Amino acid sequence: MIMRANELSGTRASWRANRGFFFVVIIYVSAALLASKYWNIPVNMHLYSEAFLIFGFSVTVILFSIISILVMLERPLRLYPAVRNRLLVNRLPERLMVGLPVTLLLPVFFSLFTSIKGGISRIVPFYADQLLIDADRIIHGGLDAWIVLQPYLDRAIITCALNVIYNLWFIVMFVILFCVTFSVGNERVRSQYLIAFVLVWAVLGNVVATLVSSVGPAFVFPFYNDSTFDPLMDYLRTTDKTYSVWALVGQNALLADAGLDGPRLGSGISAFPSLHVAVATLNAIYLWRFGRLLRWSGVAFLVAIQLGAVHLAWHYAIDGYASMLATPVIWMFAGWLSDLHRLPGTAKAAS
Repeated sequence: MIMRANELSGTRASWRANRGFFFVVIIYVSAALLASKYWNIPVNMHLYSEAFLIFGFSVTVILFSIISILVMLERPLRLYPAVRNRLLVNRLPERLMVGLPVTLLLPVFFSLFTSIKGGISRIVPFYADQLLIDADRIIHGGLDAWIVLQPYLDRAIITCALNVIYNLWFIVMFVILFCVTFSVGNERVRSQYLIAFVLVWAVLGNVVATLVSSVGPAFVFPFYNDSTFDPLMDYLRTTDKTYSVWALVGQNALLADAGLDGPRLGSGISAFPSLHVAVATLNAIYLWRFGRLLRWSGVAFLVAIQLGAVHLAWHYAIDGYASMLATPVIWMFAGWLSDLHRLPGTAKAAS
């Protein structure tokens, strides 16, 4: 009877902690499925299941190994009880209760997101690149943004460094997402982050990306036969002979996937707005509360991602500017939505 009561209490706690996240994910999944049906967009609901399973297993093994090593260094009389006590002290059951439902929904969310992103041109054919190029030139004194940056970034080693940082974005994103998902400190901020995370991807990455359907500098020649960014692509290809520019590999893969039917891991071409910059902005906002080191690391990472997005021909500068302006608005809206979906008396979690 006591066990049943504990399970019921845990279920209620999980629902309370994640109800705002559940709400936005359910709304998104419903809208995405309707859109896929209406515009005949191929959908694979299990696209990211294996990737998340491997990531979750790897993180679990690493964390358990670290905890076990730390406990063994203390030389306890009995290892298993000592490890168990360490896990209980760190509130592992509570973390699993609130975090596992999120991790079960995230693969479905990302699978649908990638499916819809791959079908953007079915909804609105690519058209907006010249508008974005013109806007960039208005902002940057008549020049393309990459030309403005080139005197400062025209070094193979700098290009290589930005390329590495740009690819680290995936690791940084998932590490922060994992930490937030299983956090049990500030319940409101956790809920706000998860809601904002979903909205950034759904609203900016699907809705706005469809309304401003565009391909980005790396793809204007294949899609429009426009040679505007050929000098930048030539620079990247020349640099690739000295230092590997992984961006070129990714761009070639996206271009190849664009000619195939159905979504694939990481597939889908879209320029405006920049999701790399949007997520980096969201993480910078979240990290701002955690002291000087994490605060300014988040800001520095955001700046590097914006520079890399332009320099590596993924985005126009305005793609990133729009993301930096829109993400704080989404963050504030997510805070309001989080409060709206919280039970009375839970406005502040125990820390």
